[in-house]
Amino acid sequence: MKLLPGARIAIVAPGGATSALRLEAGLDFVRALGCEPVEAPHLRARHLYHAGTVAQRTEDLAWALTAPDIDAVWFARGGYGTAQTLAGLPWQRLDGRPVLGFSDATALLVALEQHGIPSIHAPVLQGMTPLDREPLLSGTVGARSREQLRRLLATGAANPLPGRLLCGPEISAQGRVLGGNLTVLATLCGTPWQLRAQGAILLLEDVGEAPYRIERLLCQLRDSGCFSGVVGIGLGEFTDCEAPGLDHTTQDMLREVLEPLGIPVLADLPFGHGARNDPWPHGVPAQLDGGGLTFPAA
Repeated sequence: MKLLPGARIAIVAPGGATSALRLEAGLDFVRALGCEPVEAPHLRARHLYHAGTVAQRTEDLAWALTAPDIDAVWFARGGYGTAQTLAGLPWQRLDGRPVLGFSDATALLVALEQHGIPSIHAPVLQGMTPLDREPLLSGTVGARSREQLRRLLATGAANPLPGRLLCGPEISAQGRVLGGNLTVLATLCGTPWQLRAQGAILLLEDVGEAPYRIERLLCQLRDSGCFSGVVGIGLGEFTDCEAPGLDHTTQDMLREVLEPLGIPVLADLPFGHGARNDPWPHGVPAQLDGGGLTFPAA
């Protein structure tokens, strides 16, 4: 899933409205890669808190995924709204071009995988605002993860995601890698896009959710059957998810819910809504063991 110099990348915002300052920084990052950013027609639109109406956002995403002169698709930001567009996409006309994004983009990444199309769980463009300019904004990416992303796009090779065993057996697990944002995955339950993770390694992260809400989201996935057949779980960062004054941590709660699954569960993988947001290919085979997650050579 590497991008050649001169690749034309469609920039879309199927969820939240964009920030002009942060968007420009992202477009500069694309140009620095030697690629050409192509703005979707309604990229800078606003409707309520979205980047346009459902119809406008669906139209933009359909164009980005099918236009013959577009080589890849990159989410400008997350927020909420991508799931609203899924039913209106021309699934039979998709050609497998790379799609990059995370957070709200999880809805599209999961739906693409259900159609046999891999993608890239990667920072959104607005996360490319330099840290010295916007150090406190959620999703602003640090230098290490930026370099990992450049390498992945230039070579197609994904670096390992190191982690540590949180609970479960110390065994190796192999399977395709799925997942992303926990909240988005839970909201897909009961829809045609519900996670289907039989035989898969599931990766999860979230931001701004209190421990009891994370427990509720995990139980929604478990009770909907989304953990059925999962061979391993990798936990990224749960940014701003601690609640002051509690006698337990978010990881204590994660262990409480996930340990009964009897599969290896790793914690502290470097992806999520913080400065550590290393990219990883979604829907491809990988191996999980006590040291982290590794991907086959491109």
